[in-house]
Amino acid sequence: MHSFASRAAAKTARAAAVLTALCLMLFSLPARAAEGLMTPIIEEITPKTVSTVAAGSTKTVEVLAAAGASLTVRVGGAQLDMERTGSAGDGLAWFSGAYTFPASAAGETLPITVSGTLDGRSQVKNGGAFTVAALENSYDGPSGGEYEGDMLVVAGAQSFSGKQVTVTDTYADVFIPAENDREEEYAAPYYYQLPEGTIDYVSSGPDANGVYWLKSGRKVLASDVKVSASSGSQGENRISGISLDADGQCTYLSVDESWKVPFNIEVLDVSYASPTSNSVTGFSPKKVRITFDYTTGIYAGDVDIPSDSCFTGVQVSTKTSNGIPQCVIELTLAQGAYYGAYADYHGNTLELKFYNPVSSLKGARIVIDSGHGSDTGTGKYDPGALGSGGVQEADENYRKATALRDELEARGAEVYLLPSYHTADLYSLYDRVDAAIEWEPMVYISVHHNSSATNLTARGVEVYYNNPWSAGLAEELSDQIFTAYTRMEYGSGALNRGHHFSEYAVTRVKQFSAVLIEYGFLTTPQECGILTNSSNIQKFAAATADGLEEYFASAK
Repeated sequence: MHSFASRAAAKTARAAAVLTALCLMLFSLPARAAEGLMTPIIEEITPKTVSTVAAGSTKTVEVLAAAGASLTVRVGGAQLDMERTGSAGDGLAWFSGAYTFPASAAGETLPITVSGTLDGRSQVKNGGAFTVAALENSYDGPSGGEYEGDMLVVAGAQSFSGKQVTVTDTYADVFIPAENDREEEYAAPYYYQLPEGTIDYVSSGPDANGVYWLKSGRKVLASDVKVSASSGSQGENRISGISLDADGQCTYLSVDESWKVPFNIEVLDVSYASPTSNSVTGFSPKKVRITFDYTTGIYAGDVDIPSDSCFTGVQVSTKTSNGIPQCVIELTLAQGAYYGAYADYHGNTLELKFYNPVSSLKGARIVIDSGHGSDTGTGKYDPGALGSGGVQEADENYRKATALRDELEARGAEVYLLPSYHTADLYSLYDRVDAAIEWEPMVYISVHHNSSATNLTARGVEVYYNNPWSAGLAEELSDQIFTAYTRMEYGSGALNRGHHFSEYAVTRVKQFSAVLIEYGFLTTPQECGILTNSSNIQKFAAATADGLEEYFASAK
């Protein structure tokens, strides 16, 4: 029997012999072949993971490979025409080829395979894959729904009549009865605002608070509407047509109606901290659901989906809620991104505008609001909080806002810095929001600094949001700014105060993602010194831009 020591010695001897043989083999190869064992022909394939695409759409496959390589690139069984698009140094080059996914591939997952040859050597490498989504629409008519030709209708729906109001503001905020809300003081974050021209029936009001209670279950401010009929009926509403158009940057949904009924837009899926909370704990946008009230029928025929649309599928259904007939359009998102929606009526056609996802700041549209700083028009200036040593918040907001604008523009974003500093044009917060809506951004950033009258040691950054699709942006910004903060001189004691649900006027919009950033406490002497240090201004701007980059890049 051998001892453990003798067995170990024998294993070591065998390993040494094998290594020697391998070395002799390597040095006996021709120089170019030996080099090939160390240098792969194919370095990188993009996309690297599985992504979902719409049938009919065109996607690009990129390969980083040896500059002189001969490549064969396949998506499923189809071979792509590849061309060299640029040099990457170190003897490498980028090759690119496009593929249009046929309707016959719907439901399939097509792998990317690359074969390369160079100087008698060959290599095969797998990349990601494309899962092809069908364009055909499917429809789900629950009980009570039946087909009349290409219309899905609600059977036995009740009719409505009575006093009617019409929305006169560009968008009317929607409140809901106290027994159903989540203790909101302001408009509900999960109800889309009603666009100008929308008509609803009055249940009661206006009450002592200047609020109309509507038969759709909403509440609106009397100042946002006018009485358009003291009695009567609009008759039944039917959605007679649904169409989608796209221009590369945006997707447009057109809905032909009998009259301008109230509707709501929801994004699925959202998870909250509790059933009574508006604090978002998870947001994974997969579908956009639009529910139309007082609607007894909806078009159920084919809907063409453009290849450059942000949607890959359309589904319609009917239901009745609290005695009100409703028709629903559900749109499947091509990627996990949603920035909001803009609504407008052209006659009785509702047009909704959605921005297509972007993967970086290039092509992103961003509004920056430098908090405070305006004149009321009567000579009264709003300095914001007063910090250590007499520092005015409005001045520091503007310094950070202008640095952020410059940083974002340098990275390719389209930026509108609201003209709110030392002017009387945009004193009102609502005027600022209206100016942003008119410019139609994807994202709105309100720049602020914190203060505390009682705690002169308070520190840290925090970011606020209201609508669910802004929560991820608020979290990303909070994390990125905090990380940059801790790397600044004397910044190690800073706190990441996190991201929080809020009801600030500038965050309650539904048309775009909106956040309010509190960069830190000007009333804390040490923190004030860090926040106002000229060498740190660009660092804060870069960190904020990094947070926006990550937000846009998170679309899958």
